[in-house]
Amino acid sequence: MAVPSFIYRSVVKLFPRAAVETKSGTRRDVLALELVSEDSGTARYVDAARHVELLVSSSESGIGTAWKLRLRNLRDRSLRVTRLRLPAWNGLDELLPGVDPARVSFLRNGYQSWSTVRSYRMTEKPLRPRLRLVSLVTSNLSNLPSNSPGELSSEMYTVVADLDSGDSVLVGQTGPFDQFLYIFLHLLPGGPRRSFFELVYDFGRKVLAPRAELTLDGLWFASGRPDAVADAYFAELARESGYRRPERSPLGWCSWYQYYDRIDPEKLYANLKGVKESGLPFDFFQIDDGWQKGIGDWLETRPAFEGRMKELADAIRAAGLRPGLWFAPFAVSRVSTLFREHPEYLLRDERGAALPAGYNPIWKGIYHGLDATHPRFREYLSEVVDRIVKEWGFEYLKCDFLFAACLRGGNLHELGLSRAEALKSGMRLIRARAGARPTIVGCGMPLSAGIGTVDAMRIGPDTGDFWIRLEGKLLRTGAMVGLRNSLRATLVRSPMHGSLWTNDPDCVMARRRDTKLGSAEIKAQLHAVAVSGGLVAVSDEWGRLAASDVAELGKLAEISAECSWGRAAALDFMEREIPEQFHNDAGWIAFFNWDRPVRSKRFDLSAFRARDPGAVALVDADSGERVEPLPAVLDLGAMKARSSRLFRVERS
Repeated sequence: MAVPSFIYRSVVKLFPRAAVETKSGTRRDVLALELVSEDSGTARYVDAARHVELLVSSSESGIGTAWKLRLRNLRDRSLRVTRLRLPAWNGLDELLPGVDPARVSFLRNGYQSWSTVRSYRMTEKPLRPRLRLVSLVTSNLSNLPSNSPGELSSEMYTVVADLDSGDSVLVGQTGPFDQFLYIFLHLLPGGPRRSFFELVYDFGRKVLAPRAELTLDGLWFASGRPDAVADAYFAELARESGYRRPERSPLGWCSWYQYYDRIDPEKLYANLKGVKESGLPFDFFQIDDGWQKGIGDWLETRPAFEGRMKELADAIRAAGLRPGLWFAPFAVSRVSTLFREHPEYLLRDERGAALPAGYNPIWKGIYHGLDATHPRFREYLSEVVDRIVKEWGFEYLKCDFLFAACLRGGNLHELGLSRAEALKSGMRLIRARAGARPTIVGCGMPLSAGIGTVDAMRIGPDTGDFWIRLEGKLLRTGAMVGLRNSLRATLVRSPMHGSLWTNDPDCVMARRRDTKLGSAEIKAQLHAVAVSGGLVAVSDEWGRLAASDVAELGKLAEISAECSWGRAAALDFMEREIPEQFHNDAGWIAFFNWDRPVRSKRFDLSAFRARDPGAVALVDADSGERVEPLPAVLDLGAMKARSSRLFRVERS
């Protein structure tokens, strides 16, 4: 399928009009922009009062088309811009000619690490969480799920597919990722001409200086098979940024899912001994939440860790591992000393109220966001990073709850920055103070803002030693903790690995005791994480693992090391909520049955054949069973509930 010619032929056909939203105090205004000239793929838009000018141009880039946009303040006064709206082409027919709206699938890529990522049909509701506190932590208040069938949105990029023809189109954001981009599809019955798109740039409350020009993030369009356009998009981003993946994804141990915040040095030392003696190629050992006095009070430790942080880091390094430490640099709890003594650090709205970032019972209630642009807070953050890296000696920094630095409605000390730029400014400070050597992992982070600022990124919600909890269904969020939602994100966001960063699919747990997961679910978890090629963090108390559990982790480490250099893709991510075919072109493919009952499973291999045309046979990783020649449809017979089959791919 070729790129639709209109994408690079006519700007006005792509963007017939535009609008800039502004804010002054509590007053909001909309400046409607009209097209005033168009020539050779370049267009100019101006509002009636000549306050703002928008310039748009296009060029071919790889297999797609790249668009560049510039926004100018034409006034002699500053202008606070909040959004740029681009109501796009007139009908879905322009992208997917003759498509039946009932057979359209739309990929929603959520805002941050934990946000829902999955494909939707016209009749499916993108569920909005019932509680605002849940939305704060799992969604973007500026782009909440619609809770209405056919009203679909995505952030950073989307894929829109015709499930009958197999054709799809990708619309995506390119660098420098200084704004948040929302892509809306209003999918209406009665024919594709009634359906329409809209693109929205979110600046937060950025102030544009008099006569200043702002280069916006670019746009990129391509068409083809869904997995192919996703691969091409992330390859384009890697080419643009110059990203080079490390030699392999790391293997480590993390304290969180065994102990949560109930840790002490003795528990850590016991696990360090087990990890060191296991013989597995561990790279890092991470101390998670529970070492600090309070959220925001990172220069003070709990009594059990008083004076022992450097000692622990030195011991981890002596064991041949990189010492890792968790902290949440832009979050502060109400019960912390920082909250009480430095209210000026907090993000506040135009009326001066501190903005809540969420609720966490482990942190004793509500927590707030901090202004990453405030000079005194930046001094404090510099001191924290210096203490962690230079004084204590930690080399692997897990930076969590990062969305707290860019909350909707926050007035920044640095007026010229967008929400995305504020967060990036804070992350660049952490990198500058930590130096080039430490690994920085982002978590709870708006994904686009992490490009170029983190080495690894959590790409899904928290996992757990259970499938899903009832409260996740009651609260109506696909971001609720548990293995189900974590695995879905691992599968769908797998193409980000090796192009933007090292994917962090969250921890694995191999223990068969003290868990609510069945054997099939544990194995499916290990298979999905291995084929993803991302980093692997084990979160089991080492003394509880049987020899067979350690052997399973050894297999996981071997396959993951092979897959870390491959490109992973869920081949059916546009066809179902949780994909069932997961391929890595390093030579592995996994098949899943996510249904609760036993199912007789047959898998159409057409997408696999198109992606790996040299494949001639599949060899079962456990039994050695050989499938040759490759059939058009692979019949795996009865598969247990939430089970998997993993195969090595042999090529001619």
